[in-house]
This record gives sequence, C-alpha cells and structure tokens, in this order.
Amino acid sequence: MNDNEHPIFIPNGYQINTKPTEHLANFILSNIRQGHHGCSVYGGGGLGKTTAQQFLTENAGRWLINNKTKQQIGVAARMVMPSGIRRSDRAFWIAMNQRLKLVNSIRMESSLGLERLVNFIRTRCGQARQRRMVLFIDNAQRITEAEYQYLEDLDGLVLDENLSLFLVLVRQSDSEGIDVVDDWLERPSHTVRRWFMDTAPFRPLTGIGEITHALSRYDRSVTWPTPDMPFSRYFAKDAFDRGWCLSNEAPVIFDGIRSLRKEYKLPETDAWPMATFTLVVHSLLADIARDNSDFKGFTQDQIRHVLLTSGYLRLEFVRARMRMPDIHGEEVA
Repeated sequence: MNDNEHPIFIPNGYQINTKPTEHLANFILSNIRQGHHGCSVYGGGGLGKTTAQQFLTENAGRWLINNKTKQQIGVAARMVMPSGIRRSDRAFWIAMNQRLKLVNSIRMESSLGLERLVNFIRTRCGQARQRRMVLFIDNAQRITEAEYQYLEDLDGLVLDENLSLFLVLVRQSDSEGIDVVDDWLERPSHTVRRWFMDTAPFRPLTGIGEITHALSRYDRSVTWPTPDMPFSRYFAKDAFDRGWCLSNEAPVIFDGIRSLRKEYKLPETDAWPMATFTLVVHSLLADIARDNSDFKGFTQDQIRHVLLTSGYLRLEFVRARMRMPDIHGEEVA
C-alpha cells in the first residue's frame, strides 16, 4: 500500500459534509416542498460550492429524503456549464450531453440532444424507482436567456413523463469582477416562476463551531483504507489512539487565523473558505503530524507556518479586494 494513494493526495479524492453543505441541502429540500422547479445559489470563488455539489450528488440517499417518512425522494446529478458562446439550441444540447457524458458526437441534431437528456432523466429515475431528479448546474452564470428557454422545453417534456426535474443553478458571483446577488428582477416572469422563486448565498465556514464541525469530519467521516482509519488517525495514529483528534485543535487554529489577520491588517471575520481550509488541513496532517514521531498536537508556530505556505493570505487579500503588501522573510505561497 502506497501512502501516495491516500485520498488526501488525490485531487477531488474525497469530500466532507460541512455546515454550509447542510445549509445547501436544506435550502434545496425547502424549495422542493414548496413545489418549485429549481432554485438559485450564488457565491464567490473558493468557498466550497463545487465540493458541496459533489458531496450531495454522491450522497443523495443521505439527504434527499422526506423528513417525515425518511424515504428517498429523488436522485441527483451534476454538470458544469461550459464557457463560450453557443449560438443555437443544437449547440446547447450538445454541450449539455457532453458535460453529462451522454454523447461525444458534435453532429447531433437538437431534437436528438433534447431526447437524450429526457431519456437520461427517465433512466436514472427508473433505476432508483424515483420520480424526481435534482440536477446541479455549476457555473450557471454562463447560461444565456435563450438557453433558459431551451431548459423550459426540457422541463416540460420531463413533466409529460410524469417525472420532475429540479435544477440547482449554482452561480459564480464574482466571475466577472462584480458580485451577483439576487438578480431575479432582470428575468422574465416565466423564468422566475420556474427557477428563481428563491435564491440563497453559499457561505464559507463561519465561526469556530462550523470550523470544529468540519475538522471533526477528518476524525470520523472520511476514512482510508479501512473504516477504522479516519484521516486524522492515519497521519497521527499514536496520538489519535491516546485521545488526540483534529477537531480539538480548532481553538488554536482559529486563534492563529485571527492573529494573522490582525498582523496583516485584514478585516475581522470569522469566515474561512474551503479552498484554503482543505489545504491547511492537508499540510497539518500530511506534512507535520506524519513527520513527527513524537506528535502530540500542533504548536502556534506550526499553524502560522502552514497558514502562510497554504496561500491563506493571498486568497484573503483577494477576497477583501485589498492590495497584498510586500512580505519579507515570510514563506508565502
């Protein structure tokens, strides 16, 4: 067994269930109960939107359930809307099919492309004996107004099959240098009625409670290569077996973040985007805990070092739209 095969070293090798992911799941369920055909979620880069979608898609049976009966109420799939200009419905349906890995053809007629999407939904629902598909569309800010009309055609055909398609439109709010919030006022009523009846922000980890919860996933939920080997135990087995766990480090990590922000005059905030959270956890476990035979816990200096080398400061200056100062004598990614 090669240590480099551990999921922590593999891009997208694992996902964890965080409080922002739970908030997204509950937001979707609320909209389904209200009879909406979809909902809109927005947020800046690096917050963890993609990871949340991947987790919810792969674990639909754990959250896409009726709270009263505890029965599953649908299946889930995810695609990324490609960039570029699609000048026809044919180009749009080809893009949808390719991103869902249904076809590689570039000569497909629009009617066939639409039918393949309907058949995909029909098949997935039929296999799971469900009548609803939740389809996450990442980078949904790339969907044009004309393409929303094409999606209305898909929505109508799925309804004709006595099935339901629920779209989760996940939009990168700062993709064009400006924040997009709730822009339903710009849309025609039939589009609003289907997919923009409710809009919510996707938040980063906020506060020590959510950070502790996220760290605890490494103590229990994500394991390799056996269920009794959570990530934190794998990299610090002796310490873990003596009672140490990663989530107990939340206060010292949180204090390290606040101290670093104060030192570099960043605005006070309790928010921590997943982009640097996972990098920091990766480095703490794989670089410090694993290489220390007498590991008992992380020191403030170790946490500061990892925060600097992870690129935490760079991302936070970008998020604050502040110029990053010249830093001499610091190891900054």
